[in-house]
Amino acid sequence: MSIKQKLQSITVLDEIYTKWKWRERRVSWGNKHPDKTFFVVRRAYCKVGLFSHVMTNMGLVAYAVKQGYIPVIDMQNGRNTYLEEEKVGRENAWEYYFEQPCGYRLADIRGAKNVILSDGLITEKNEYPDFRVAEGGELFDYWHNIFQKYFKVKEDIRLEYEKIRKGMLGGAKTLGILARGTDYVSSKPKGHPIQPTAEQMIKKAEEIVKEHSCEKIYLATEDADIYDRLKEAFGEALTAPDTERYTTKGMQNINDLRQEKDKYQKGKEYLLSMMLLAGCDCLAAGNVGGTHGALLMSRGYEYCYIFDLGKYQ
Repeated sequence: MSIKQKLQSITVLDEIYTKWKWRERRVSWGNKHPDKTFFVVRRAYCKVGLFSHVMTNMGLVAYAVKQGYIPVIDMQNGRNTYLEEEKVGRENAWEYYFEQPCGYRLADIRGAKNVILSDGLITEKNEYPDFRVAEGGELFDYWHNIFQKYFKVKEDIRLEYEKIRKGMLGGAKTLGILARGTDYVSSKPKGHPIQPTAEQMIKKAEEIVKEHSCEKIYLATEDADIYDRLKEAFGEALTAPDTERYTTKGMQNINDLRQEKDKYQKGKEYLLSMMLLAGCDCLAAGNVGGTHGALLMSRGYEYCYIFDLGKYQ
């Protein structure tokens, strides 16, 4: 075991090391672009989904723009859920799915004179879209505008989305449902919104289908039991991606169960699913990150219902 590994095995020292490694700091990589200041958006490693990265990146991009900096998102120089180990330091996982906010890539700022590396840890000082965006209003409008201006899905994924949407939904009026289960529900993260049960979701969906004359239901869920229950309730009217679903136990993290799948493919499937959700006419969903992503990508729903069941204690 190396000295670094020995130090990291001691919790207090590991926390100190992590804070030092991911601290915000100014660096100079050369003399290029002397009239510009680049702000490299980073995040320390944690097992989170794509839209968790999107939300925290949005906050740092908004901050950079306010300061007059040029944001460049870095999901290359550190481990993350969507980057294979052998590609760390070589490929930018952000650019698998999205364009850079202002057109500059990491390769473009090599040799830049003025560079700020963002704090890679999420703290109370960070402002980014959270559970409150589901409430609408001025806060939602602000983050919706940030997303629409700076977060563009890659062209190849957008074209794939158009093809899938046409084949799966056609021109039918569709209710989109996002039902989060598995590790989120079993772990009940303190302070996070309580998620609806399958029965609660079915009841609300039946109301929306009737009141808004929806012909199809699009379901986004990673939970095998929720899928089975909604399929039984709605039959052929329900459509969903042909993907593997899971049942977690105890404190299992769903990202661990997904590891057998190519990480890029995993992220692309999830993004396409949220894009399909964003393209529906109506929405019923729990208040989670994927819901926020769908809301921010959407151009607007005819009817939108986000469950407000309190928070886990």
